[in-house]
Amino acid sequence: MSATPTTGLARFRLSLQDRVDGLCLLCMGGLMAALSRSGLYWYFLNPKFSGVTLGAGVLLCLAGLALLLRPMPGPTTAMRLWRQAVLLGFLSLAATAWGQAASEPLPGAMSPASSENAALAPEEAAPADPRPVLDGREYVRLNLAELYIMLDKGRKDYPERFALRAVVSRTPELDKRGHVLLKRTAVVCCLADSLELSFATRGNGLEALQTGDWVEVFGRLAPLDEKGADKGLVKAAPKGEGPSLSLTNPKFRIEVEAATPIQAPAFPYLFEFKEEPPFAW
Repeated sequence: MSATPTTGLARFRLSLQDRVDGLCLLCMGGLMAALSRSGLYWYFLNPKFSGVTLGAGVLLCLAGLALLLRPMPGPTTAMRLWRQAVLLGFLSLAATAWGQAASEPLPGAMSPASSENAALAPEEAAPADPRPVLDGREYVRLNLAELYIMLDKGRKDYPERFALRAVVSRTPELDKRGHVLLKRTAVVCCLADSLELSFATRGNGLEALQTGDWVEVFGRLAPLDEKGADKGLVKAAPKGEGPSLSLTNPKFRIEVEAATPIQAPAFPYLFEFKEEPPFAW
């Protein structure tokens, strides 16, 4: 009379590892699906992959449910236990990273949300005047990363005069040498793969600006004399904060002819980079 419950308990024990596998897959799939629809997706992956991540998450959830509802009895092995422990550890780390990112959002981190897809970063409207004229001189509006990329590729066809937006960074060493740093963060794939690009800058209208101020500058490039008067200037630039890799242009500075303080953009990171007019903004 007692054989049936004993057999049932034995079958449950034999199928326990399948159930744990199913639970791991269900948690993994749920995490992927939820992350793909959140405004934090771009912290970890390029927003254009959010649909693929959602689809993979749904498939993993279905596979996990199948193992939970229809487990197959089998022997317990050390290899399966090790695999499950590693996966559960990874899930714990992923959930911790997500929770930390949600509790300490970067400026603008939640603003990409749109009515259709909260994971996509916004495409900012082009400026009303892509070629402003100031004091009789025409300037071309672009973003700092576009200028940096053209110089990094050795191109000579960059605009003679340009207007761009950037955030200011000051240090005592730069102040002594009459410079500030203008920088923007370019998100190549995701936040973990971002670059903080900057130029040493001097000229009109920068004196009263403080670290963290946003400014639109109208100016031109000038070569740095790293073997002469500008020796050590690039090394004096602050390195910025993670996770971005900080790069200051080693060959050119921006000579500012006019500067206007502005409000910080709604989304301060750069996702779009063009190599010919009309440039991104």
